[in-house]
Amino acid sequence: MRRVHIIIPLLAVLLLGLASCTEAAPLRLAQYPVIDRTWCPREVLMDLNARVSRATHVPLNGYLQMVEYLPGNELAAAMSEVRREKGPKAKDKELLRPLAARLQADMVVLPILDGYQEWQRMSWRRGTIYHSYASVMLYVYDARTDEVVKKGASRFYDGETSTRASAAYLVREAMDDALLASRLHERIYPAKSQEQKQPVN
Repeated sequence: MRRVHIIIPLLAVLLLGLASCTEAAPLRLAQYPVIDRTWCPREVLMDLNARVSRATHVPLNGYLQMVEYLPGNELAAAMSEVRREKGPKAKDKELLRPLAARLQADMVVLPILDGYQEWQRMSWRRGTIYHSYASVMLYVYDARTDEVVKKGASRFYDGETSTRASAAYLVREAMDDALLASRLHERIYPAKSQEQKQPVN
């Protein structure tokens, strides 16, 4: 019986959230691919983009139509135009509002890879020593509230051989941290956050 008492309130909250979402206009989301300002293997960049996409994913969106994901060609065209207008010295944060206005987007997601390095050296005592570093920056602009969220994360490794020694491992951790700190998924899918806040008796 206790399990039933837990499940029923959770289902009620979820259904209410979904019902309200279906009545509202879909959120127009401008989700940019990760901007690589260093160099990293193609498969690592693809994995980072997949992690951002998981954070913006809404279950049953094909039916609920909660989010309208703007096409890549429109995003690229808007970025080119805004960068041309703002000039080469414009900061990333300064691009968010013009991008949202040009795309008529409710939310802009701009992930950036700004650090990715790894090298190794030999130590007579310890053998091969690995040095790795990775950092990311994530901008989220919510045009509905005019809120700009900026979350950065970085990881270092300096030690002997380990499964955690590579920059590829570190950058995945850093991106996960930035996405979590930004509360991106909750901003897009509020029904999920309401479900998680439901008290368990």
